Amino acid sequence: MRLLKHDRDKVGDFQRRALLHLPVGFLCAASALGHWVLPLILTAGFMFYEKNEDLHTKDQAWKDTFGWLVGAVAGSFLVIGLRLSGIL
Repeated sequence: MRLLKHDRDKVGDFQRRALLHLPVGFLCAASALGHWVLPLILTAGFMFYEKNEDLHTKDQAWKDTFGWLVGAVAGSFLVIGLRLSGIL
């Protein structure tokens, strides 16, 4: 059963690759608990890696970036919620 589908996906691996990169984005956002610069460095590193990999493999890096983005948004909501609730 496919939960995630996209019209631009020509190979059929969008769901697997997006779900694979969710934890990476979540950890990137959660790193904001340490210092605000760390998520910026991790994000820049991830984006550079994905764009560079796509130049060599032509594997449609937007799928990985989409998964990372969903994880980063979820992690950001968690960090903001923890800070607003006074837990952190």
